[in-house]
Amino acid sequence: LCTLVDSVPTGSQWLHEVKYDGYRALIAVAKGKATVFTRSGLDWTDKFQAIADAVARLPVETALFDGEIVAFKDGRPDFSTLKDAIAS
Repeated sequence: LCTLVDSVPTGSQWLHEVKYDGYRALIAVAKGKATVFTRSGLDWTDKFQAIADAVARLPVETALFDGEIVAFKDGRPDFSTLKDAIAS
Protein backbone atom coordinates (compact mmCIF):
# COMPACT_ATOMS: atom_id res chain seq x y z
CA LEU A 1 0.00 0.00 0.00
CA CYS A 2 1.01 3.59 -0.56
CA THR A 3 2.53 5.52 2.31
CA LEU A 4 2.40 9.32 2.44
CA VAL A 5 5.84 10.84 3.02
CA ASP A 6 7.27 14.34 2.94
CA SER A 7 10.20 13.53 0.65
CA VAL A 8 11.18 10.85 -1.84
CA PRO A 9 13.77 8.21 -0.94
CA THR A 10 17.29 8.79 -2.23
CA GLY A 11 19.23 6.37 -4.39
CA SER A 12 18.87 5.01 -7.89
CA GLN A 13 16.96 1.83 -6.90
CA TRP A 14 13.71 3.65 -6.15
CA LEU A 15 10.82 4.30 -8.50
CA HIS A 16 7.94 6.53 -7.46
CA GLU A 17 4.90 8.25 -8.87
CA VAL A 18 2.59 11.02 -7.80
CA LYS A 19 -0.49 9.74 -5.96
CA TYR A 20 -3.51 11.25 -7.66
CA ASP A 21 -6.40 10.99 -5.20
CA GLY A 22 -9.42 10.77 -7.46
CA TYR A 23 -11.76 8.33 -9.15
CA ARG A 24 -10.39 5.52 -11.30
CA ALA A 25 -12.20 5.61 -14.62
CA LEU A 26 -12.38 3.72 -17.88
CA ILE A 27 -13.55 5.74 -20.86
CA ALA A 28 -14.78 3.78 -23.86
CA VAL A 29 -14.98 5.50 -27.25
CA ALA A 30 -17.02 4.11 -30.14
CA LYS A 31 -18.96 5.68 -33.01
CA GLY A 32 -18.07 9.22 -31.91
CA LYS A 33 -19.41 8.75 -28.37
CA ALA A 34 -17.47 8.38 -25.11
CA THR A 35 -18.80 6.63 -22.01
CA VAL A 36 -17.19 7.00 -18.58
CA PHE A 37 -17.26 3.90 -16.37
CA THR A 38 -16.21 3.45 -12.74
CA ARG A 39 -13.96 0.51 -11.91
CA SER A 40 -17.07 -1.37 -10.75
CA GLY A 41 -18.74 -0.77 -14.12
CA LEU A 42 -21.16 2.04 -13.25
CA ASP A 43 -21.86 4.51 -16.05
CA TRP A 44 -20.79 7.91 -14.71
CA THR A 45 -20.84 9.76 -18.01
CA ASP A 46 -23.41 12.22 -16.64
CA LYS A 47 -21.10 13.08 -13.71
CA PHE A 48 -18.14 13.68 -16.04
CA GLN A 49 -19.90 14.89 -19.20
CA ALA A 50 -17.24 17.50 -20.02
CA ILE A 51 -14.53 14.84 -19.96
CA ALA A 52 -16.64 12.46 -22.08
CA ASP A 53 -17.29 15.21 -24.62
CA ALA A 54 -13.58 16.07 -24.85
CA VAL A 55 -12.56 12.44 -25.28
CA ALA A 56 -15.26 11.89 -27.92
CA ARG A 57 -13.61 14.61 -30.05
CA LEU A 58 -10.29 12.74 -30.22
CA PRO A 59 -9.40 11.48 -33.71
CA VAL A 60 -10.05 7.79 -32.97
CA GLU A 61 -12.72 5.36 -34.13
CA THR A 62 -12.55 3.18 -31.03
CA ALA A 63 -10.44 3.42 -27.89
CA LEU A 64 -10.36 2.53 -24.21
CA PHE A 65 -8.72 4.94 -21.78
CA ASP A 66 -7.78 3.86 -18.26
CA GLY A 67 -6.93 6.60 -15.80
CA GLU A 68 -7.72 8.70 -12.78
CA ILE A 69 -10.10 11.67 -12.75
CA VAL A 70 -8.70 14.29 -10.40
CA ALA A 71 -9.62 17.77 -9.18
CA PHE A 72 -6.96 20.17 -7.97
CA LYS A 73 -7.02 22.71 -5.15
CA ASP A 74 -4.07 25.02 -4.63
CA GLY A 75 -2.10 23.02 -7.21
CA ARG A 76 -2.54 19.66 -5.48
CA PRO A 77 -4.95 16.79 -6.02
CA ASP A 78 -7.89 17.16 -3.62
CA PHE A 79 -10.54 14.46 -3.32
CA SER A 80 -13.00 16.71 -1.45
CA THR A 81 -12.93 19.19 -4.34
CA LEU A 82 -13.66 16.36 -6.77
CA LYS A 83 -16.58 15.10 -4.67
CA ASP A 84 -17.99 18.62 -4.43
CA ALA A 85 -17.68 19.11 -8.20
CA ILE A 86 -19.73 16.03 -9.06
CA ALA A 87 -22.27 16.46 -6.27
CA SER A 88 -23.73 19.61 -7.81
